[in-house]
Amino acid sequence: MAPSFYLSFLLSLMLTILFISPAHSQYTLSEKVLNDICSKHKHSPVCLKALQSYPITPLAHVIGLTKISINQAAIAANKTIELMALLKRKTMVPSYVAQYEICHEMYVNIIDQTEAAKKALKAGHYEKVFVAAARILTYNADCSDELGSPDSVPLQEMNKRVYNYYFKTLLRVSNSLTKIG
Repeated sequence: MAPSFYLSFLLSLMLTILFISPAHSQYTLSEKVLNDICSKHKHSPVCLKALQSYPITPLAHVIGLTKISINQAAIAANKTIELMALLKRKTMVPSYVAQYEICHEMYVNIIDQTEAAKKALKAGHYEKVFVAAARILTYNADCSDELGSPDSVPLQEMNKRVYNYYFKTLLRVSNSLTKIG
């Protein structure tokens, strides 16, 4: 995995927390919530250390962290769609084009689910946010199942990265959100 991809994710997550988080909230992040979120992360020590070292983290709230995670998932999905378009233009093999088209459809569904999650979060329907996050993982897995050509290796790697760094994080954060609602 590209370390710069992961580090840019953590940096953007921490900076967004700074600007979104209220100083006093009934939903402040406890040490247990941070451990729950990061413990199952592929790079859990780095995740936990980064979140704990950030001064505003104890004042952040799960709702703000969920908002951040949804936005990061949407950005990652859009970047993946851009990569698919590039790979599709480069190939002349019809079966590869078909794989990219199916994945494109799955990622359009992922973006739709991030929008559904935003609306559900705004309406206070936290369980629906979690359901949208779970659907995102399903669509991501469906794309993975389609990819098998040698030309799709860059997309396979990107698909795996967004799954590990963004989509799983959104699922874990939104699961924490369901516990307060």
